Amino acid sequence: MYKMRLFFVLFSFLVLLVNCSDDDDNTVIDCERIGCTEIFVTLMVNIKDASGVVIPLDAFEVVITATGEDITREVSGQEFENFRQNGTYPLFGDEFAERYRNKTEVINFKGFIEGEEVVNNSYKVGADCCHVLLIDGNLNITVD
Repeated sequence: MYKMRLFFVLFSFLVLLVNCSDDDDNTVIDCERIGCTEIFVTLMVNIKDASGVVIPLDAFEVVITATGEDITREVSGQEFENFRQNGTYPLFGDEFAERYRNKTEVINFKGFIEGEEVVNNSYKVGADCCHVLLIDGNLNITVD
């Protein structure tokens, strides 16, 4: 009986030792086995003044900070008017989900009124197996 208990304790210790690892942060997830929803996620910035009034931009751009690549979403005239009315503008969407799967990137959002830059915010974004994610940054922007 004593040998059986000793064997069980040693075996349990061995199993725990083999399964323990300190590199959990570097684990790459196999996305082939993940079921994703069919929704299309877009991170949107909201631009208002200090009193909560929507600030309509004349133009905006989104750029990858490291490379300067312009990733601004192309929108129709009516879409842009809807953005202006609501004060919400697309920052980063699922069109980049595969490209940034299990990676991160720093991007910059700039907003303009009459050619003058009124917004300049940086964001850390990425994607999991299915959708884009905001890792760092405030999507609610207050313009003075």
